[in-house]
Amino acid sequence: MKTKTIIKIVLLLFISGSVAYLVVEEVGSRPVSSPAEKVLPEVEPNQGPSSEAVVTPNAPPEASQKVVVYYFHGTFRCPTCRKFEAFSSEALRESFSDELEDGRLKWQVVNVDKPGNGHFVRDYQLHTRAIVIVKIRDGKQTEWKNLEKIWGLVGDKKAFVKYIQSEVSTYLGAS
Repeated sequence: MKTKTIIKIVLLLFISGSVAYLVVEEVGSRPVSSPAEKVLPEVEPNQGPSSEAVVTPNAPPEASQKVVVYYFHGTFRCPTCRKFEAFSSEALRESFSDELEDGRLKWQVVNVDKPGNGHFVRDYQLHTRAIVIVKIRDGKQTEWKNLEKIWGLVGDKKAFVKYIQSEVSTYLGAS
C-alpha cells in the first residue's frame, strides 16, 4: 500500500512539473503581433561550415525594400533537407546574383531548433522543413509565402530550381 502511494505522488509531481514547464515555455515564447505587422528581425550567420542563423533583435533593415528567402530546418538534417538547401542556394545564385549582392534579395538558412528561432515556427505556421519567401518594405514584413511544392519537386532538381526562381522572381518583381 505504501509503495502505491509513493508511486502516485511521484507521478503527480512529474505531471505537475511537466505542466508547469509547458506553461512557462508558452508564456515566454508568445508572439507580440501577427507576422504581417511585426518588424522582421535580421539574422546573422553563425561561425561554422553552414550559414545557419540566430536571431539578432532590433537589427536595422539594410534596404527599404527587399525579399528574404528562408530555408528553415532542424538540428537533424536528412539528405532531402540538404537537397532543399543546396538546390535553393544554387537557384538563387544562378538567377539573382546581382540582387543578392546589392541587398534586394537575402538568402538565410535558419535552424528553428536553436534558442531564439522558435518564433519562426509560429510566425510562418511551419509544420516541417520549409522554404519561405518574405517581402519587407521599410523594415516591416508585408507578405510571405511558404513554398510547399518543394516536397514534390525535390526529386527533380531542374523543376525544383525553376520553381524557386519563378517564385522569387515574382516577389522581386512586385517589390
